[in-house]
This record gives sequence, structure tokens and C-alpha cells, in this order.
Amino acid sequence: MSEFLGNEILKDIEDLKARIAKTSEKDISSHPSEFEQIHRLLQQALSNLDGI
Repeated sequence: MSEFLGNEILKDIEDLKARIAKTSEKDISSHPSEFEQIHRLLQQALSNLDGI
């Protein structure tokens, strides 16, 4: 794994963690769509890990 790719994946994970933490600050009616987006991003991050 290149250092750049590893750093990008770590950044993506940190961004996702921050997004998850901020979900509780949003109106509850927006939670389903937010969770869908987070799920999609998590799947993408896992796919990137599989490609290493």
C-alpha cells in the first residue's frame, strides 16, 4: 500500500467518524437520508481497503 493511499483512507475514515458524530445535531427527519449516505461512504471505504 502506498503511503498516499493509506493516508487517504485514514482521512476518509476520520471524515466519516466526524460525520457520524454530527448526525445527532441534525433534525431527526434527516437521519434516514444521512444514514444512507454514511452507509454508502462506508461501503466505498471498505471497497478501497479491499483493493489494497
